[in-house]
Amino acid sequence: MEKKRSFSGWLWMLSVFLLLPGCMKEKNYEKIEEDTIKRFLRNNNITVDPTPSGLYYIEEKAGEGRQPVDGDTVSINYIAYKLSGLVLDTNIEEVAQQYNLPTEGRTFKPFVFVKGSGEVIAGLDEGVGYMREGGKATLVMPGRLAYGRYEPMAFYVELLEVVHDTTATDTTTAR
Repeated sequence: MEKKRSFSGWLWMLSVFLLLPGCMKEKNYEKIEEDTIKRFLRNNNITVDPTPSGLYYIEEKAGEGRQPVDGDTVSINYIAYKLSGLVLDTNIEEVAQQYNLPTEGRTFKPFVFVKGSGEVIAGLDEGVGYMREGGKATLVMPGRLAYGRYEPMAFYVELLEVVHDTTATDTTTAR
């Protein structure tokens, strides 16, 4: 005699199927992200320590001009990329063409923002604060300082100009 499954039996099986993955051990995405950053640093012979926020500031060339503080308007060139090397964005036309990034309708000029205003991701805002005009640096950051999602990334930044806000006060911390 063949037994028919009741609706509640199917419902029970479906709930077990849907809940089972939640019972399995979740991945520790923070640990994976940390390992990814450490591997990137090791593979590129980078030995700097992170800032308290977790940003790795790697100075490529020291600038000799003004250092921005919150409220200052800064002008930069940048290349944003994943630690795998995949270039995501840039304001440098030659780089965009080299990596086949969309260029149609885009004007390639220095990117301008007000430091400390929340206009850009936290890692970029913090990193630019360690620079001086004319400086070049690579900023390696965990996802929480970038776009979230436990996806670390890096920015290559050239600080072109700092226009001081005369009402701003120096809030940068010494490294």
